[in-house]
Parts: sequence; structure tokens; C-alpha cells
Amino acid sequence: MERKYWQDTVIYQIYLRSFNDSNGDGIGDIQGVIEKLDYLETLGAETLWLSPHYDSPMDDNGYDISNHWKVSPDYGTIDDFKALLEKAHARGMYVITDLVLNHTSDEHPWFEAAKDPNHPDHEKYHDYYIWHKGKIDEHGHKQAPTRWRSWFGGSVWTYNEATDEYYLHIFSKKMPDLNWRNKSMQEDLKAMIQWWVDLGVDGFRIDAANHLEKNWDFPDGHPGYENFSSLPKHHEYLEMLGKELFTPNNLMTIGESGGASKEEALQYAGFDSNEFDMLIQFEHCWVDTDDSNTLTPGKWAKGEVDVPAIKQSFAKWNEILKGKGWNVIYWHNHDQPRIVSHYGDDSPQYWEKSAKMLAFSLYMLPGTPIVYYGEEIGMTNVDYKHLEDFKDVEVFTEYKNFMENGADHETAMKALRDRSRDNARSPMQWNASPYAGFSNTTPWMPVNGNFETLNVALQQNSDTSILSTYKTLLALREEEALAHGDLTFHDLDDPNNFVYETTGKHFDFLVVANFKKDPATFDRALLEGYTLFMHNQETSDASKNTLEAYEARIYRKAK
Repeated sequence: MERKYWQDTVIYQIYLRSFNDSNGDGIGDIQGVIEKLDYLETLGAETLWLSPHYDSPMDDNGYDISNHWKVSPDYGTIDDFKALLEKAHARGMYVITDLVLNHTSDEHPWFEAAKDPNHPDHEKYHDYYIWHKGKIDEHGHKQAPTRWRSWFGGSVWTYNEATDEYYLHIFSKKMPDLNWRNKSMQEDLKAMIQWWVDLGVDGFRIDAANHLEKNWDFPDGHPGYENFSSLPKHHEYLEMLGKELFTPNNLMTIGESGGASKEEALQYAGFDSNEFDMLIQFEHCWVDTDDSNTLTPGKWAKGEVDVPAIKQSFAKWNEILKGKGWNVIYWHNHDQPRIVSHYGDDSPQYWEKSAKMLAFSLYMLPGTPIVYYGEEIGMTNVDYKHLEDFKDVEVFTEYKNFMENGADHETAMKALRDRSRDNARSPMQWNASPYAGFSNTTPWMPVNGNFETLNVALQQNSDTSILSTYKTLLALREEEALAHGDLTFHDLDDPNNFVYETTGKHFDFLVVANFKKDPATFDRALLEGYTLFMHNQETSDASKNTLEAYEARIYRKAK
């Protein structure tokens, strides 16, 4: 297969609202990104992925779009966006944005018309969304059509009195799902996509890509996820977009789809696919849940990290896509806890060491890497003490559920501090000045309390910092073309160690890491021919096959 530019790039994901505030309103913005282009270039970021920048009431921080053709005033203007494209492109950087195709805001003009039978455009836009009359129980009371559960908790159905119908929303009730069976709606969205491409956008990360089709028989069930996730027909919509827009415009496209099978992964992102270039899946992201926890269940129940599950997932996806498609490697994004708090140890004793261990473990792997903002300095989960400090719409629904399950306030708050999406959305910690240098006024959500000792300024001029480690690893990826390496995992079932070999342009590499506090061992025979290249502690005996708490090493040998 012909080598593509996106195979050798480093993607840096920017949660726009929390990255850098340029105008003193407490909200990150597009000019704030422009101000940090030097920093991003020095880090090694080559593609900037922006979270939704569209006009929105911000029920879900921009994933609820009220105007696809307008930049949110929170973030700037269309001229600001054009300036970012121009300045990034001048540095040889690419800019990709989120493409939200599953739903709009309930404040979008389409939905305003759809819900109001007296609106002059009601007839056109009503069927842009999914409606159902619902049921009548034995007492003559209206009931939702099904017991399907929203990803944000609660029912997927909300009643609209004006039309005497329920509308479907698999996320927030302020995010009604679009009807992808409506051809006019498809054409409107395609015109919107082309408009941004003509403006200069280099590609898209397609949000919630596997949810576009629904089961229109509306069978009852609880939670009913199988009726709005990964239904076969959604591939028809994605292939249409690929053939008509993505491929002709040479776009970099990354689809988001959890739970994809081997066959479906290749359907999404195989070299002969017409859908995406790359696929984001979540198999390695939540392998530390405690199934015995009934007070804060599911992803909210933090347990022991299942290290074999992480290794097996990386090995599996590498094997699935090897020679047939292209892999994405990443630790976390805007929907998951901070990785050093999630799979590492954010205590003062092990914070730096475990953050470097996680970087060693991931960024030597083949595929296109995604670095999440703040990950490169080891930003941690939030330390909020009050429920009102949290901002995510999901938090408040789930807090109510926890209390109904019998949890007390502090148990519920601990679950939120451990697992909520807000952990990955706190303001970027640039320096030790008030508000962490993110803004000169109170930010839209509180800065993490550790910003005085954990920030870019403290790490920028240190050769041994987490930031320096990231710069070294990202430069090494380019020098050695590690994205194209041949990967072999060892000891897949070992509960502590993380060991693999990969091939580079000039060297072969061996990575050994310990994900736990207890010592871990690995097969000494693997060291034959290798010399120590990097390690994450002050001293390291290169010949030892025992790893101390969170110790990691990279060995290499010339080809």
C-alpha cells in the first residue's frame, strides 16, 4: 500500500475550552491555540485535533451543535479559525476537527422547526429527527416507547407536547438524534462538511460514528444499547461520506467506534475501506473496574488494573490491522480519566515515574499516536471537593443514580474524582501563576489544586522531566519510523510486566515496564544483544531482569 502522510504524523488532541484563554473570559479559545503553536511544534505535535468549535449552548461542551456553519463565540470567530489554519499550515502542521453526525442541539434551527407544527419549515425538518408516538398504559397514561437507556443515564426518550410525540436522544435530552434515513438531511450535512473542507480543514475525527443507524422496529429492552449501536446499515452512511467527501478531498479521517469486531474494524479502516483511515476503539480504556461495586457501578467502580488485558488489546489490534489497515495508539481522551491517575500512580512518590513508564509503554508502539493535552506533563485527575465544581452533564445524572443506589455523598464524590470525564477537562497547567497561566480570571471550571508544582514552566527546561521524555520519544518515533515497526509482545499473561519488541529504521527496540508497585520480572534471555537506551529512574541496572515499582526501560540494538 502507498505510504500516507497521516501514518507518520503525531496527533495532539486539544480540548479547546480548557487549553489556553487568550482574551481573559475564563474560556480557552482559538487564539489561545495560536499563542501556543511554538510550544506544540517544539513538543513534536504535527496534527492538531480540536474538540468541537461550532456554535453551541454547551450542554455537552460543544458536542451539542446549534449552528454547524458558525464558530462558537466562546472560542472566537471564523476569522480566528482561518488564522489558525493559516499559521498551522505555514509550520507544516495539519488541523482536524470533530465531526458530530449523530445528533444536534435541541436549539439547532432544524430541531426548532421539527418540534413545532406551526413552524413554516416544520414539514421539511420534522423527519430530520427520530420520533415515536409512545405507548398508553392500562390506566391511559402516556409512556415512553421503550426502556432504552441513554449513555448519559435516564431514558433515551423525551416527550414533545406540541407534536404529541417522543424524540430519541441516546445522549443528553438536549441532543436529539438525527434520522440518517432522511436523504435531505444527508445532503445538508454533506454540504456542511464540504464547506469546512473548502475553508482548509485537513480532516475529521468522526464522533460516535457507530450510532448513526437505529432499530426502527423499536423493540423494548433495557438498556437496549444493541438497538442504537453498530447496526450494519450505519456502514452505508459512512461509506457514502468516504466515497463522496473523505477520499476525493484527501482528508485524514479517524472514526470513533467502541466494541468493533475484527471484521468491522477492517470495514471501518482497512486499506481497501471507503470509510475511515484510522479507528479509535476503547478496548484498553476501562480494564480496571470493580464488578462487585453496586453503589457506583460500571465504569465508575475503580479496581485493580488488568495489565494482561491492556497488553492483549494492543497485541490484538496490531495483529488485526497488520498489513490490512492502520492502527491508532493512545492512552486516553476527553471522555476518560487522566492516564497517570487511571493506570499509573499519582501519589507524590510515584507520579513522575509512573507517567514516564506509561509513556515508554505506549509511544514505542507502531501506529499513529494521539497525545492528549496535558498528558505530556503528567496532569492528574481533579481534586474537587464540591459537586458544583464539576461541569459535565453526565456527572449530575450519575450522582443522582449513586445516591439512589445507597451511596453516601463522599462515596459518590470519590467515584466522580476517580472516573468522571471532567478529570480530563480541567484547565491546562502552564505555570504557577494564578489560574495556572491558563487565564487571568476565574476559569470556566476550577484549575486542579496541584498546578503550582505540576506545570509546563517547571518542566520545560529540565532534561529529566515528563515533558522532556515526551519530546524525546516523539522525536524518536520520527527518526526510527516507529509507526511502521514490527511488534512482538512477550509474557502477555503476566499480571505486572509490560514487555515488547519492535523494529525501527536503524535499531530494534525492547521495552520493559512494570505497571505495579510490587517488583516484576521478565525473561532475561530477551536482553541478549541489547544495550540500555532510556530508563525512568535515577539509576538502572541494565542487566537485571527485575523491575522495581513502576520502573521502565528501553533497550536497543543496531540492525
